[in-house]
Amino acid sequence: MSVDFNEITLSDPSARERLLETGSTSEATQFSPAGAPSAQVNEGALLAFDDGLAKQMIDDISNSLLFAQLAADKQFNRHAATGDWQKTFFSTLSVVGWITGNFSQRTEVAASPVNWGELIASYMPKNVDHLVLSSIVASQQLPAASSAINIWSNAALAGDNGVVIVGPSYISGDSLNISIALLKFTFEKAVAGFLKWDADFNITTSIVTMELNESIYSKVRNTVIAKLGNRPRYLVANVPMK
Repeated sequence: MSVDFNEITLSDPSARERLLETGSTSEATQFSPAGAPSAQVNEGALLAFDDGLAKQMIDDISNSLLFAQLAADKQFNRHAATGDWQKTFFSTLSVVGWITGNFSQRTEVAASPVNWGELIASYMPKNVDHLVLSSIVASQQLPAASSAINIWSNAALAGDNGVVIVGPSYISGDSLNISIALLKFTFEKAVAGFLKWDADFNITTSIVTMELNESIYSKVRNTVIAKLGNRPRYLVANVPMK
């Protein structure tokens, strides 16, 4: 799928976004101190940042990932048409400068309760599995009424189903990289006997490693920021890392 950057449009702010905007606080713009690992909920994604990333790198990752999600939302419903939504999401990332490296996909059935941290960390390169696990644990410890949970749950979940994105970012050699796990899951219950039920998650995961061509992104950075407007203020929220 080849798309011209100037032709990319973003979804219009929804009623849900308007509520988030009205209720947004300064919590959504706080980040961990420079030189420390950090994480954020970014619409329907959890992004984690290695401690070696400069603030400009974190901003570029955050803005480009939000931009790609909203561009995909413009074209497709992420829950009803996940395959097409995913293609648009990754295509948009490619247009703004993210180069796709390794790509794989897997389907599995996991019995409930699922240890999501360990499952997702197992998909990731060994150099970032601890960062992934730490960011997921930190997110699971957030209050249910926090800005991050309000943003993420409304974007990622649809009843017992969901589309979850987890993306740790790190430096490899001299390049900025991100490993993305995009999980589509459905929760199913089946009668297993008298007053007995089996509860399982059917999970399809796409795992993609991407490298940012910063010379390409630098040419579209200002336009990405302009098109996003103030949406990062209420669609992105810090996840405190310990």
